[in-house]
Amino acid sequence: MNAAHLHLMTVHVPVVGCWGLFILFLLSAHLRDERLFKISCWLLLSVLLLATVAYFSGPPAYELLGDQYQLDQETVEFHAVLARSCLLAMVVLSMVVGNALIQGFQGETVPRWQRTVIIVGTLALAGFWSVAAHWGGRIRHPEIKFETTAPVEAVKPVLESMEG
Repeated sequence: MNAAHLHLMTVHVPVVGCWGLFILFLLSAHLRDERLFKISCWLLLSVLLLATVAYFSGPPAYELLGDQYQLDQETVEFHAVLARSCLLAMVVLSMVVGNALIQGFQGETVPRWQRTVIIVGTLALAGFWSVAAHWGGRIRHPEIKFETTAPVEAVKPVLESMEG
């Protein structure tokens, strides 16, 4: 296994994980389930660890790809900036989550405003990670670039193609 494998295996975790965590945090708030809230907090910290692995495996993966393929440098650099920003934003949110866990350990209740910050922050991170993933996908998947130079032929309906 090389850095490209490691990057591809771990890079999906923060994208899918943050969307799932957003749902879990919403459920914990709706059900007023303190245990689900704490589990979600620990899961967010776990996702941060895998996001860190994904981030730091990116440059070696790029070097491996750069040797075999011609890559658009501008796309790679923009993806790297987005990924770094996502990771830093997740570190900040993890500090808020860590504070909530410490409050729970000390027997304090986590204020509603702090829970709201965590829910909104997780939603924002999910969207932000999705954008970073899209730009990462553009590095090796030209079909998602939405750029065409040739006209595209319209698809014929199934009934027309069967008759004629």
